[in-house]
Amino acid sequence: MGGGSLRGVGLVLGACLAVAAVATLGGVLFQIVHGGTTVARAVAYGLWIAAALALVVMLPAGSKYFWRSSTLPPLERWWFAAAATLLTVVGALVDGLGGS
Repeated sequence: MGGGSLRGVGLVLGACLAVAAVATLGGVLFQIVHGGTTVARAVAYGLWIAAALALVVMLPAGSKYFWRSSTLPPLERWWFAAAATLLTVVGALVDGLGGS
């Protein structure tokens, strides 16, 4: 993709997709094991927890030490905030559409 502000967009979108798949699996497993909620609500909670973790990971990812010892391209902190926003919105959509 070249450089500039869109550097790392493929990595972030790929990570969001992978995290959403894991959150979906976690939500389904939670509903199977624990019950007491709909599958849509359990998946939404999984996505919201993943969004919160994206914000937590943003802090150490902002350090130069992390990127110097990594082979990944450095990402700006706003990518983590954008990923958290995306996961939150998808979680809200899943919860809203699954509740009706």
